[in-house]
Amino acid sequence: MTKTLAACGLVLALAAGPALAQKSYGPGVTDTTIKLGNTGPYSGPVSAASTVSKSVGAYFDKINAEGGINERKIEFISLDDGYAPPRALEATRRLVESDQVLATVGSVGTPPQFAVRKYMNDRKVPQLFIGSGSSAFVDPQNAPWSIVGSTSYYVEARLLARYFGQTMPDSKVAVLYQNDDFGKDFLRGFKDALPANLKIAAEASYETSDPSVDSQVITLKASGAEIFAVFGTQKFAAQAIRRAREAEWKAKIFVPSVIASIAAVLQPAGIENSKGVITSTIYKDSNDPRLQNDPAVVEYFDWFKKYNTKVDVKDSQAATGGYNDAHMMVAILKQAGDNLTRENIMHLVTSMHDMHLPMLLDGITGNTSPTDYNIFKQMQFQTFNGESWDRVGGVVSE
Repeated sequence: MTKTLAACGLVLALAAGPALAQKSYGPGVTDTTIKLGNTGPYSGPVSAASTVSKSVGAYFDKINAEGGINERKIEFISLDDGYAPPRALEATRRLVESDQVLATVGSVGTPPQFAVRKYMNDRKVPQLFIGSGSSAFVDPQNAPWSIVGSTSYYVEARLLARYFGQTMPDSKVAVLYQNDDFGKDFLRGFKDALPANLKIAAEASYETSDPSVDSQVITLKASGAEIFAVFGTQKFAAQAIRRAREAEWKAKIFVPSVIASIAAVLQPAGIENSKGVITSTIYKDSNDPRLQNDPAVVEYFDWFKKYNTKVDVKDSQAATGGYNDAHMMVAILKQAGDNLTRENIMHLVTSMHDMHLPMLLDGITGNTSPTDYNIFKQMQFQTFNGESWDRVGGVVSE
């Protein structure tokens, strides 16, 4: 378990009237404290994704050092779930029932968080900015207390199918997908938007308990596909890239935005092997030397070097995701003022209008409504040049 305390110090001016001055608190909130929780894969096959949880905590450390939010400390409790659904449910029950958190924020992983979804919604506890793009968490009718912090996997895969249809028409596609909600969401979106000028020549799945995906990659290579779509998590995406290049398969390789980390995926796969890999993003690439004087990137690195010391500086994708999740949470808490109930937090989260976060690409903003939980509906494609990512084309949207 890790704990991050953030002392808070912005007093929100309230309009005149005794009713407006009334304080309303939910569980975990006092005049001096707001308690938030999180679970992440600090151990297990997807431990590389724990950088998201670490980065959320590191941003709250920064808020603490700067005085915090509305004169209240944030106590952030992050627990290891090993990317295992039963452990995630057990850890979340502890956060809600024992630690009495107001909400969870930035918890990682589609299968673990799907296992938690019913529990959180039955108890009306906000499950905020989940480290997943699963469509199960952009479903206000069936899960009104759950929301992701990034573009949904389904939308990303649809945009990818259109992109390949425009840039590599009449190509064959081979697909490797993780056999769970994460991989299947990508596969469904890709197939639903597959243009007539593309053909899926082969597909194969793997389990997170598998030691490697070498055999699947060799089978997929035999299809002769010019495009290799890897709908998998960090460890397996790195294995797939490396094995494809070792087998001299020259297909264009795609990896999902949520795992497109230089440190966690491309370096383990081999930098030479990774040249030309494509992904999509909503964030500025902090490792792009062309952006080193960008004010938002300068601020990001100042935070990273001082507070996020447990994360590799090249793990920009996961770190930036955690950084922005925490940014959104802080913005919501500031806006809430003294009305810190679970109901009001959820109301504010589902009423965003053109929210721009420092590390978002220009032209990308967050918007929600009570009937639309897709915070981000735009993306930018980019390719790896051996050092950083080169953007391709402009921002695209559904």
